[in-house]
Amino acid sequence: MRALPLLLALAAPAHAEPADRPHAVYVELLGKGGLWGLGYDWQPTPRVAIGAVASFYQLDGDRFTTLAPYVAVYPLLHGRHRAFVQGGPDVVRRATPSPGPEWQGMATTAYSGEVSVGYEYRTAVLVRAYAIVGIGERVAPSIGASLGWTF
Repeated sequence: MRALPLLLALAAPAHAEPADRPHAVYVELLGKGGLWGLGYDWQPTPRVAIGAVASFYQLDGDRFTTLAPYVAVYPLLHGRHRAFVQGGPDVVRRATPSPGPEWQGMATTAYSGEVSVGYEYRTAVLVRAYAIVGIGERVAPSIGASLGWTF
């Protein structure tokens, strides 16, 4: 029952400009997708967003595919300037192809959770900078940045 006031506060209109551009498409560097990622999010209210980042890259012969859905909460809003907290799972598939017929190669899938805290400027252009902590087999801090468009 104590969670009800928190949910109502998150769903209530914020003292910010209306979410006239609730959709965003962006490219990130060193974020949820690893080295890079392509992301999308949707803001049903000014205080909550739902999104995901996906990426594919090759590093030293290994192929990494990542999918990282998230929920974002905006506790501090001032016009187009926003502080955010994002959290969600992270699924990374690593495949190493075989260089010859003696070995079939390998593939592994790792699951973890990620929490990030950062700053967002949202107009027709979306700019984000954030710090991330990945929690899986080990705790891994990182930083990330995103640049995109809203519509």
